[in-house]
Order: sequence, then structure tokens, then C-alpha cells
Amino acid sequence: MPKQAYASFEDEFWYNVSPQDDLPIAGEVDLNIDLDFIYSFFSELSNTQSVRQAKRLIAAKLIKDPSLFDSIRQFLGISDKRAYLDLSYISSRKPHPTEPCSLCGCYPWTLARHPMSYFRRLLSGSQGDAVKAATADMISDYLINQGLYESGDGFSKISKPSLELIYTRLIAPKEYQQKAAKRRGHGCEAALAYVLEQCGADIIPENRASNPMGANDPHMNLEKMMITERQPGVTHAFDILIKNGQRIAVVIQALIHTSDPGQYGVDKSNETVQISEKIDEWNKHNPKSAHIELWGLVDGVGFSENKTDTINKLLRHFSTFIQLKTLYKAPLRLHHLGMIQVKAIKFSEYYDKEDIEFIKELYVPDDVEIISSSNKVDSSWKPVVAGEATVYVLN
Repeated sequence: MPKQAYASFEDEFWYNVSPQDDLPIAGEVDLNIDLDFIYSFFSELSNTQSVRQAKRLIAAKLIKDPSLFDSIRQFLGISDKRAYLDLSYISSRKPHPTEPCSLCGCYPWTLARHPMSYFRRLLSGSQGDAVKAATADMISDYLINQGLYESGDGFSKISKPSLELIYTRLIAPKEYQQKAAKRRGHGCEAALAYVLEQCGADIIPENRASNPMGANDPHMNLEKMMITERQPGVTHAFDILIKNGQRIAVVIQALIHTSDPGQYGVDKSNETVQISEKIDEWNKHNPKSAHIELWGLVDGVGFSENKTDTINKLLRHFSTFIQLKTLYKAPLRLHHLGMIQVKAIKFSEYYDKEDIEFIKELYVPDDVEIISSSNKVDSSWKPVVAGEATVYVLN
């Protein structure tokens, strides 16, 4: 297929887009499961003589090992989110064994979401034996209603190797996909944060690269362009901020979609347009030394599901957009803004000569050298791998 220069930012995005498996995952996706234990459980369950007896067995097993629930729900095709939302609803309607309220303390009309860690704590006895027993009874009844009695009998009739095959080929991929999706977004944020840090940029939060899942998103009041506490309807959250001295110079939104962005992606792109308009208004009424740029960290083939209402709209409102392959665009832009010193850049073999010429025209400042060999690197230059290029910054 003949190549041509990007006709638009949309063309550039799709040329550099990364498939799901190329996007980094923050931390590790834990899919550990004791298949010997679950096989033994299914065998024991199949020997019960009635649903009532099965329910008592399940409750006793859950009290002994609350983590058993996570293994069971996977074999029933229940996601973690569906499980805790279902149990939050049920517990708001189940009487507390000793208090005049529901098991979780919520009224049916004040339903709150309780994560699975909350129910595991109840099963471990954090609120007393009566609550522990009531919780075990509630969850065992839930699992019975989800088909555990019939499914457990079926699973018990197959061999242990077959059960392992079912888990690794049918269950684990789905579980992995669900758990990995969010971590991929945070993994991309960490990759960008690491490049920024290594190039000498001053970023907020400081631990975005080292702890992407735990770092708190900073909030900005876009009327005053100041970091502040979260105020619904007033502040906006950003994934990374870049400081220039004491002021915020760049705000970054990360939108990584490996599957259909859905309504969330549409709403987020609409929010980005609103943020861009507020920043444009600020820049129009303030000196250039106080201007702020809006950057986007955007990647993922999922955007192809709805280009018009998501990525096409987003790209027109970012001062700079960055992808995993084009992380080098961040230090190049900071160099242009006078915030760091990039001395040279060396592109990987992903780009051919024609690509590099076009990238040079768009993004490489005149005082940044494009090199083809690391032999030309001065010893005072620090190499930083940034996507499909290595940038060399002045130490």
C-alpha cells in the first residue's frame, strides 16, 4: 500500500494507534485461583442431598474462607462488579440480625455501593458472629439463585484437567479482560509520567509513574487556573499536570479505549471540549507567560467504534496529543515551550525516512538534531526512551 503524509490529525492518530496487547498494564492482574480447592468444593457440593443442605455447606465454606466467593462467581460467569452491586442491593433489604436496620445499614431508598472487600470483611467477623452468619446465609442464597447448585453438580462430573482447561480457555480470558482494561489506561499514564520525569519535567502527582493506580488525580478550578479540592460542577480532574516554576503550564487528560468507548467516551469528549473552551478563554485574557495548554494522552483501537463523537472531536481541541508510540512528542513540546532542553532525537525503525521528514516538519524544533546513530551523542546528554524514539536531554 503506497504511503502518504498525514492528511489530518485523525490520520496521524490511526497511523500510530496501538492494539490492546501493546498497551502497558499498571501492576499485575491477579487471576490466582486454587483449582484443586474449587474442584474439591464442587465434588463436596454434588454430594449434598438438597438445596437446603447445599446452602448450609456453601455458607460454612464462605465463613472458613471468604475468598472462595471470587472463585465460585467466575465459574458462574458473574463479574466482580455485578456481584457487589447485586449484594449491595440484597443487603440493603436483608434485616440486620441484631439491629433495627438492614444488614449493610442502608435503607432500600438510600442504596449505596459496597465493594466485595466489604462483604469479605463481614464474612471474616469484623462486625460480630451474628452478622458473619447472616452474610454467609445471604451470599450462599445468592449463589444458589445464580445456579450454583446445578452448575456445581455438572462441574463435579468432569475431570480435574478438564476443569482447568475450562478455566484457562473460557473463564480466565474474560476475567483478565475485565481487570486489565482499567489497568491499561493507568499503564499508559505511567509510561508518559515516566518519560516526563526522566526528561526533567515537574509533574503532579509526583507518584504517577511509580504508583499509577494509587496516585490521586489533581483537580483544577479552570476559572482561576488553580489546583484546589474537588468541587462538583466547579473543578475538573486531570491525570497529569506539568508545572513551569510555580504555575501550571500543561494539563493532561488520558483517554485510553481498547474497546467500545460507549456513552462514557462520548461524554468525556464533550467535557474535553468544554475544558478546551475555558482554557482558550483564560489564554485570551491573560499574558502569554500565563498561558496553559491542554494535552491529550489518547490511544486504543476502541475509538474506531465511534470516531465522529469521540476521537475526531478530541483531536481538534488538544494543543498536543500523545500516543504510546509518540511519547516523544511530550518532551519535544516542552522543549518548544522552553521548559526542558532536548538536544537530539533518534527514531526507531518503526518510522521510515519519509515518516521522519513529516514528523520533523510537524513536531521537531529547529534546534533539536535528528540523529541516526547513538555514536553522535554527547556524553552530557541523557537518553530517554519515549515510544518509538529516544530523546536526548541535557542533564
